[in-house]
Amino acid sequence: MNALRQRAERGEPSPTYRELCAEFGWRSTGTVRDHLRALARKGFVETSGRHRYIRLRDERPPVAFVPLVGRVVAGVPVISDENAAGRVPVPAAWAERGRSFALRVAGDSMRDAGILEGDQIVVRQGSAANDGDIVVVTLDGQTTVKRLRLRKNQATLVAENPMYPPIEVRAEDAVIQGVVVGLLRLYREREAVARSAEPRPLGAILSEGKSA
Repeated sequence: MNALRQRAERGEPSPTYRELCAEFGWRSTGTVRDHLRALARKGFVETSGRHRYIRLRDERPPVAFVPLVGRVVAGVPVISDENAAGRVPVPAAWAERGRSFALRVAGDSMRDAGILEGDQIVVRQGSAANDGDIVVVTLDGQTTVKRLRLRKNQATLVAENPMYPPIEVRAEDAVIQGVVVGLLRLYREREAVARSAEPRPLGAILSEGKSA
């Protein structure tokens, strides 16, 4: 059980029977099968005939940890800090195809795509992208996040905010660092409200309104 749970928490796929044999020093895959059948009868795991399908019945969604590699401004391109500033947990599905990383966003040029100041975007690293993808792109050593629009031989980086003009780019001037596959956001009280008042129960607030 612990071996399966640890793999899930690391975002790794379920082990094969041979991998479990090697991990526990068992000589036969039949021993693995018998153990898994016993766990399945007790309702702890779920198995099938599919390759690498052993699922904990009570498991939480598998998580992967990706490096937080810096900051990207969604407005005016700026150089991102490529030194990892830690690792952040994300759903394993976001990181299942190749290497992924996270970037913190500043600015409001992607607000209409739901990407706001302070968000962390999760990016699947790679140099290829399709029309309409939201991408992290480096231009002349500076990095930004925009929506990619491809029209014949022309590539344009488009902001999701009418305040910012589109940026036409040539292939030799731009390097796609990856495609945005997810977004993480921490909701918190506005600083001004937090400084001015202590939180109060909803019932007390509504009672005050009735008595006014």
